[in-house]
Amino acid sequence: MMIAISPATTLCSPMAMAGGVSQQTETKRNKNNDILIAVMGATGVGKSSFINTTAGSALAVGDDLESETKEVDFAKFTHRGHRITLIDTPGFDDTYISDTDILQTIAQWLEHAHTKGRRLNGLLYLHRITDNRVSGMSAKNMRLFHMLCGKDAMKNVVLCTTMWNVETAAKAESREKQLLSKFWHTMTEQGAKSARHDGTIESSLEIIDQLLGLPPISLDIQKSLAEGKSLSETAAGQEISRELIALQAKHKQEIEDLMNQMKEALKEQDIKAHSVLMAERMRLEGELSKKQREQEQLSSLFRENLERVENGMKSLKKQWDESWCVIA
Repeated sequence: MMIAISPATTLCSPMAMAGGVSQQTETKRNKNNDILIAVMGATGVGKSSFINTTAGSALAVGDDLESETKEVDFAKFTHRGHRITLIDTPGFDDTYISDTDILQTIAQWLEHAHTKGRRLNGLLYLHRITDNRVSGMSAKNMRLFHMLCGKDAMKNVVLCTTMWNVETAAKAESREKQLLSKFWHTMTEQGAKSARHDGTIESSLEIIDQLLGLPPISLDIQKSLAEGKSLSETAAGQEISRELIALQAKHKQEIEDLMNQMKEALKEQDIKAHSVLMAERMRLEGELSKKQREQEQLSSLFRENLERVENGMKSLKKQWDESWCVIA
């Protein structure tokens, strides 16, 4: 039987409630049964829906265009004697939040958990099987996920395709084959497993079962940050930095081209064309400044923001401890 619990709900064993054993003893006894699983993937692949189906929780669910997961969120349930926490993370293609901010959010939580001895037992990476092709944004999400985890963590990863219940078997199997042969090939060679989710709780729990019994792991980004590296020096940070540099070069070239066009418009006294070009130039200069600020954030703001995350995690830890009858 599966029992779903929210962070505000308290779940105590009968003996602990009766005073038969101390809560500290109960905590120590159940320590090996605590399972921590991160759920990752692009916006709209069904992360929150998967978690809600599995844990009976009520995390906000967005649509294909807008994300509801702005910060790291959690849902807990029990299954096969294990106390399982599912961690909902934002995707790297959020509608309003930059990739730099998202990487900071995920990395700060991972570093905080790592310093407190909370290591992940597994990671689920979700991808819609209904997508006709793997977009550039989806491919970027996959690359960043791989870089966050690193080679050694792949044995604790399940690459899961979702929405098998809304796609024909032939199309779904063809897309799955492409994913496994082209986009997920390296990860599966390094030990990652694959799975299919059809939207049912039975399917969810079969996927969770693949991660039970695995030893906890440290991700590549956690190891890098523990060594004192800045976020920009991690593999994931370097990937985002490369993209930001490429976008800045692209915007600079576009701005230069516009300026040349504006000169021509002035020569021809085409005020209307000049005005349109000026508006586009201002937009691109705004984008350029934004990308420059994001790159600065990768190194300069990570440690400062970590203090804010740690304060937030203290409050969250209290909720965790109360919901599982744990006393730190």
